[in-house]
Amino acid sequence: MSSNFEAGLPSRNPALRLETWGMRLLLVVASLSIAYAIAYFTLMIRWTNFWVRGPYFASYQIIFLAALTILHFAWMSSHINGPPSVISTVIYSTVAGYAAGLIAMRLYPIFQPDGMQQVAMSLRFPTPEAVVAFLWFPIRLLSWLFGGIAGVILVVISRSLGRSRI
Repeated sequence: MSSNFEAGLPSRNPALRLETWGMRLLLVVASLSIAYAIAYFTLMIRWTNFWVRGPYFASYQIIFLAALTILHFAWMSSHINGPPSVISTVIYSTVAGYAAGLIAMRLYPIFQPDGMQQVAMSLRFPTPEAVVAFLWFPIRLLSWLFGGIAGVILVVISRSLGRSRI
């Protein structure tokens, strides 16, 4: 006889739910770590450093990875009956990478002196061209590609672990 946990149904036992959430979070962190290693060895990180220079680079990376972790964890948590399909995960992850890039572009000055003021001032777009430039920047930084790579890795790892464990 199988339990609710093995059947992929939500469990009433809080310890099992916590274990499932922990496994999902571990899966997301592992997939983002592998994607970051791939981005480092394929020079995507240097490309990002070219566009986001100096002290802003580390804060951009921290905010980007935190936002992408939250978005991927929400995606995995919304699929309680096993890993989602490959196509939907790759599409979602690509869009999530773009969205995380937008979030990071908006918030990265926050760790600098007068960071809150810089963030508040950056919320004003004086021209339509400024909006287009802002929306284009995550495409130029390849944050969408990083999200897509992380999504593929997420699916591969989750399928290799099996449906009942995640």
